[in-house]
Amino acid sequence: MRIGIDFGTTHTSAAFYDGRQTQFIPLEPQSPNPHLLRSLIYVTRTQRVFLGLAAARTFLREDTGRPVVYEEKVVGTIENTVAQQYKGPLDPDGPITIIYDVTVEEDVGAQGRLLQSIKTGLRSGSYEGTNIFGHYYSLQELISLILSHVRTQAEATLQAEVRQATIGRPVRFADDPAADRQAEQRLGEAAALAGFTQVTFAPEPVAAAYTYLSQTQQPETALIFDFGGGTLDFTVLRSDATGAREILATHGVAVGGDDLDSTLMRSSVAPHFGTQSPIDVNYDGRPLPFPEDLANLLAHWQTIPLLSRPERLAVIQRAKRYSPDCDKFVALESLVMRNHGFALFERIEQAKRVLSDEERAHLAMQADAIDLAIDITRTDFNLAIGEELAQARQGVREVVALAGVAKQDVDVVVTTGGSSVIPIFRQMLAREFPTARIVPADTFGSVASGLALCAYAEAGAVRAGDKII
Repeated sequence: MRIGIDFGTTHTSAAFYDGRQTQFIPLEPQSPNPHLLRSLIYVTRTQRVFLGLAAARTFLREDTGRPVVYEEKVVGTIENTVAQQYKGPLDPDGPITIIYDVTVEEDVGAQGRLLQSIKTGLRSGSYEGTNIFGHYYSLQELISLILSHVRTQAEATLQAEVRQATIGRPVRFADDPAADRQAEQRLGEAAALAGFTQVTFAPEPVAAAYTYLSQTQQPETALIFDFGGGTLDFTVLRSDATGAREILATHGVAVGGDDLDSTLMRSSVAPHFGTQSPIDVNYDGRPLPFPEDLANLLAHWQTIPLLSRPERLAVIQRAKRYSPDCDKFVALESLVMRNHGFALFERIEQAKRVLSDEERAHLAMQADAIDLAIDITRTDFNLAIGEELAQARQGVREVVALAGVAKQDVDVVVTTGGSSVIPIFRQMLAREFPTARIVPADTFGSVASGLALCAYAEAGAVRAGDKII
């Protein structure tokens, strides 16, 4: 039995097509959307693993609000053999071997480790894995934790062994073809570790296109706009009245919903933690700005704890004493030293979602010395994400050029992915394709259902009367 799996940067979903209808696999039965698993992994000190909402809730319960305490730990030794330059009367003959301890800084207060956006690790050939409380996990092993859960849930739902899968992938993991091939290979290795014996891959926007085409009979040229947490992918395809289809072009750009969260943090939230305030006044009366390299660490919740390193913490503590906005740095110290970064980014992501439906979002957080209450308008958000909008617009124009069609030849633009619902991106698409219909697909399900259709076709199960594209 073969299923389709949409392993996403933010969420994971899976589906099965039996030739008549698509069935989504419940991956998180206790969630408001049981067919959607957040792509989160939390590993405790005893190597117990939590996934999805359970990972987020366990981290928030066990590791938020606690002190961040880094200590040096010896993890090995290095031997360095050098020639003697000076030899005393009692020194032995020959070279000298010097043994050094290898140390790392570890947050000894951590009860566990939370990993998010694991899929993005596939982009980098240099990222091979990570050590979690003395146990090394390769990237493939980490991904397999999620894929194994998918397979287990699929078998329980379908009451059959599931060993084959069609897994979605971005149009491009990386610009370098060798790195792109390596990323797909590592994803395949992760699937094998999860118990899948036969795996194929399909570009995610192509899968979304299959879902759309399975629901329409009219000939048309369609652009698929798949905007997820990690990437923005496009497909242009043409279908005729018989249901035959032709993929004209695929393309992708490295911008996703996570980037929008970081931009919102930098533009609207981080200033309340002192990034636009002076830390002190110089000898000549000029204000000393908050260091840019420290401000950059606030752009991702995973890097916020790095501000607790002694040399960086000293800057924050100096600002607490001498800045005219010392209260902001008191809040920053609490954010850093009490491990509130993930909780803050959860609120940022919630505010971003609200701004897709309303003109204003209220972001509030009260924890320890943090007393944050700000209103963010949709206009503020639109201005902040101007660069990401420009990248999306350029990507759309490039895929149309690659397809060899004119803008007016595009009959329909199908949008999918969580970030595709953001109004300013829909407005951009309407301006770029004024004669096309803008059709929102299932935000989180169209890729998985399309992959299930691909899986069914690849299983060789096309029979007379089956509705398959």
